[in-house]
Amino acid sequence: MTAHNQRVRILLVEDDNHIGRIIEMALPELGIPYEFVTVLGAEECLELWEQQPFDLVVADYNLRGMSGLQLIEQLQARGAMVPTVIVTAYDTDILRRQARALGVNAYLPKPFFIDQLIGTLRDLVNQSRARAVG
Repeated sequence: MTAHNQRVRILLVEDDNHIGRIIEMALPELGIPYEFVTVLGAEECLELWEQQPFDLVVADYNLRGMSGLQLIEQLQARGAMVPTVIVTAYDTDILRRQARALGVNAYLPKPFFIDQLIGTLRDLVNQSRARAVG
């Protein structure tokens, strides 16, 4: 994770542009410098990751090509050890267990309050920074 004065690089993998815009408009509420990138699919995320990793990944569960959990699994297989958030309209106990087993840091069923997402992201950034310092 980056130092306090550096921008936190946040990657959103979400095929619904409307949700992406809502999240993007709320991000200044984080109260920290950030860089925000949205991609529509898992393959695009993996290509972008190869160019430059991110500090935080928010992925929808239902993506084209592979699920958000499969995407996180792929990132982990490539050595990515970053905080991850899954958002999903398909909330089930099985999905929650799979996310937990993968080590997903936060799981937000849709619809969620945008404040809830921003609070979750802020907590993950703070935890990451604390680990990096400590």
